[in-house]
Amino acid sequence: MQIAIKTDESPFDAEFDALVSKLQEEWKVLGLSIAVVHGSNSYSKAYGLSSLPDKEMTTDTLFPTCSTTKGFTALSTALVIQDSQTTDSPIDWNTPLSTLLPEDFVLADDYATTHTTLEDALSHRSGLPDHGWTFTFTPNDMTSQSLVRSLRHLPLTNPPRTTYHYSNHMFSTVSYALEQQTGQSLGSLMKERIWDPLGMHDTYFSIPEVKADPSNAKRLSGGYTWMPDGKGGYYYHLEKSMNWMPNKGAGAMVSTVQDYSLWLRALIEKSGPLDGQDSLIKPRNFHFETGDVNLPSPYHAYALGWYVDNYRSQNFYWHTGGWPGFGSYIGFLPEKEFGFVFMGNSNLARRASRELAVYLMDKLLGPADPMHREKMSSCFAQQREELDENLQAKKAKDSKRKVFPNLPDPPIPHSLPLEKYTGTYRHPANAWITLEITGGTLTADVSQGTLPSKLTFTHASGDFFVAETKVLDLISLGPYGVEFYVDSTGTATKIGMPLEPVMKGENIWFERSSS
Repeated sequence: MQIAIKTDESPFDAEFDALVSKLQEEWKVLGLSIAVVHGSNSYSKAYGLSSLPDKEMTTDTLFPTCSTTKGFTALSTALVIQDSQTTDSPIDWNTPLSTLLPEDFVLADDYATTHTTLEDALSHRSGLPDHGWTFTFTPNDMTSQSLVRSLRHLPLTNPPRTTYHYSNHMFSTVSYALEQQTGQSLGSLMKERIWDPLGMHDTYFSIPEVKADPSNAKRLSGGYTWMPDGKGGYYYHLEKSMNWMPNKGAGAMVSTVQDYSLWLRALIEKSGPLDGQDSLIKPRNFHFETGDVNLPSPYHAYALGWYVDNYRSQNFYWHTGGWPGFGSYIGFLPEKEFGFVFMGNSNLARRASRELAVYLMDKLLGPADPMHREKMSSCFAQQREELDENLQAKKAKDSKRKVFPNLPDPPIPHSLPLEKYTGTYRHPANAWITLEITGGTLTADVSQGTLPSKLTFTHASGDFFVAETKVLDLISLGPYGVEFYVDSTGTATKIGMPLEPVMKGENIWFERSSS
């Protein structure tokens, strides 16, 4: 029988240790650092390795905390709003971004431009989907201003305040707006108003900042992905550090589970800078997506930088963060004065962490009914099956029929010699792709982005191709259909790719560039 956790007992008992070991192996997570806050007590423990070959994980290991930064960005916004009330130009959650950034913030639709507010941006209801493809096709050194100005060229899929669309770009936009409003960087604002008051003296705002101090650089975890080695086996691939310059409030922070336990306590107790900030966890948006870390539920809510769920009749506030090689998961049950944070050096650490979080919450709340246990087990088993499927290599010849099920047999030849499709194609959102021929195959080496990728184009029929994308030479993200537009002069003037999943197959078009 599962015994409830007591506030004065560490949750890291032998049973929990065994579960961590099991999930590390199943989800291929090299190391985990964990902290739990319960009542007036805090507990922490580290498992596995922070870096290969043999550097042990500790509770002081530094991690990029990725999208768990969003809760700090929302609080920063609340504090700036609060400060503005004594000025000649007060702002509030309903202030349109276009009034804060009149020269920069323009969306593809005039109504969306003038009506998208701070609250809309921080609750993922702006109508702008994530457009994650920009991580690959836009330069990693673009400024915050240039990112905000690029939004006018990104398609919207819904009017504001109608649909949940997770958007890192909107959090980056709010970051830029806060910097313009206060005249200081968002990192210095967070340090002054949040981290220092909470005693979070081991928290930073970028990887370069951490690496600038040799003692901190030594504590920075490596990030790893479990990859096929091309010889029938697998290995831990060391990923490159995150280097997306405009990231900021979307996911720039670097911290430890020890510092995040201080954040958790303030969230639970509503103390320090969180005093009087109840609006941050008030649901603003609802969605029905399953996602890779959502717990089974008919629906989910999003507040300002926080997901809101009901777990076994308890209000459950949480967020994850992910990047190639890293995964974090923070959550709390305020009525039970209970919270947890997991940081791991694999992007699949979020999935292992979710199972561990469910174990801890169930132990806290007492034995769950059989239906609940079955629902959780089924969810976890399904995701393990999906992982196994994703690790299997895909063959281009099989991909053609998958992407274009009604291909003619034999296929129609491409209308131009292959070399006529080569060249550079540009998108007005400061994105580009250069096609060339490698070994008789149309390819593209997209190296300017924060997620460098290599694309291989296999002819399907006519001017339609199938693209396979490999990020960092290893992760297969294809296949998907690609279309070239050939004009009346016989010139391939555009390439269209369905890069945004929310657009349901609609292409993002890049036009041939003369430069």
